[in-house]
Amino acid sequence: MLNRNLSRVLVTLISLTAGFSSGFGLVAAVSQARGAHASAKTLSAEAVAIPEGHPVPGQEAIDHAMEIFKISRPDDAERPVFDPGLTDRGLTVKSSWLGKTQVYIGPSAFTSWGMLGSTLAHEVEVHCRQNFPVIFMRDQLGMNGTAEAEREAYRYEIQNAARFGLSGRDTKLIAATVEYYYPRGK
Repeated sequence: MLNRNLSRVLVTLISLTAGFSSGFGLVAAVSQARGAHASAKTLSAEAVAIPEGHPVPGQEAIDHAMEIFKISRPDDAERPVFDPGLTDRGLTVKSSWLGKTQVYIGPSAFTSWGMLGSTLAHEVEVHCRQNFPVIFMRDQLGMNGTAEAEREAYRYEIQNAARFGLSGRDTKLIAATVEYYYPRGK
């Protein structure tokens, strides 16, 4: 209850001071406040024609995965782009208070069409809808904003495993990633 009330106070405080503060700078969306992506929905597994083989890393595969998996991009987010130098599967960045959210997809997301789709959904359907300033404030207050945001995004991937045709191995890999990098209580 205290965390929920504190979050409400922080949201109000941030809303009041947003026009006067430029201290947020670059805030990577590896975090969120509870329920911040309420508009992102878990989609049921529809009959999707997933291409054979592995996607070739690049923008064309990203655009195709966005289309075949019907990944919903919010209006305030740029189109996801391929970043050959990114070591993670994906990264979401909010560059300024009113700027558009940017999503970068790295080569490790291209192990399968399902993993690419799942990564895009993690970044676009979850992180792009999360409240970056609240996450930042939660982190500053020791409330694990980043870890909670990541756990939410990875849960979303696991809940949508059928939608993306993820193998059991891929689903276990996602769950292991959460446990290793974002264990509960840290």
